[in-house]
Amino acid sequence: MKIGILSRGPQNHSTRSLSEAAFKAGHTAEVLDPFGFYLHIGNDNSRITYQGKPAEDFDVLIPRLSRTTVRYGEEVVAHFEWIGTPVVNRARSIVAARHKFHSLRILAQQGLPIPPSLTVGSAAFLEDTVAEMGDYPFILKPFHGTHGTGVMLLDTPTSLTSAVDALCDLHEDYVIQPFMAEAGGVDIRVLVVGGKAIAAMKRSAPVGEFRANVHRGASGEAVSLPDAYTDVAIRAAAALELEIAGVDLLQTNAGPVVLEVNPSPGFEELESVTGINIAGAIVEFVTAFARDRA
Repeated sequence: MKIGILSRGPQNHSTRSLSEAAFKAGHTAEVLDPFGFYLHIGNDNSRITYQGKPAEDFDVLIPRLSRTTVRYGEEVVAHFEWIGTPVVNRARSIVAARHKFHSLRILAQQGLPIPPSLTVGSAAFLEDTVAEMGDYPFILKPFHGTHGTGVMLLDTPTSLTSAVDALCDLHEDYVIQPFMAEAGGVDIRVLVVGGKAIAAMKRSAPVGEFRANVHRGASGEAVSLPDAYTDVAIRAAAALELEIAGVDLLQTNAGPVVLEVNPSPGFEELESVTGINIAGAIVEFVTAFARDRA
């Protein structure tokens, strides 16, 4: 089977591991820069080329799109879908998951537990509105972002209002959420593949940091999840129609809460702490997915 891996980082651990796992399983794999594609639309000439050559012979496509590549990459994925190539994940699901506020709305519509979340167009009535959500501090997150980039912890009305005023002036969209102190700078990353939770780890922020992102120095350890946490992670991936997803959960006094869902999750640390061959599991699922749609 010929597998296309849509990624700008051929040396990225997850991308490289997927490519190696594909070869070990007897398949061919090609890492494809999304910006190398030309998308052709016409009544009798609808096609896709890569670096000047036809690119319509892939059996399945695995998108690994970052925040900076998702806008054009989504068009590439949608074009592959249009010409009939199976893709894991689909374009609309990637876009929905990448947009933090939109994805939270979908999760809430499906009855999944999420943090109280707010977005605003001005700071005019901010103080009264956030009072309904809880006490300070509050967290601000950009609509689009990864690795904790752009996330702010604000602990006074003045700091929150000033930040929101500045962001509105810059036409930047942010989600406001209460900081859940009981989570204690810890979250749980669950990797869901084909409707199954195949690996999980607890991520703990370093001293002085509130973001439990590995890229921010967080440490990871393997965990065995209670059924309630596994169920919520699987349902969150299904709500966003993602076959592959990294679901981040918070442990709260009320139970698991979905923090966000990543449609292109990295898994280097997760493989390291769990010892699970995640790349192999993904390739096994993706190839079965493609065969079912052949």
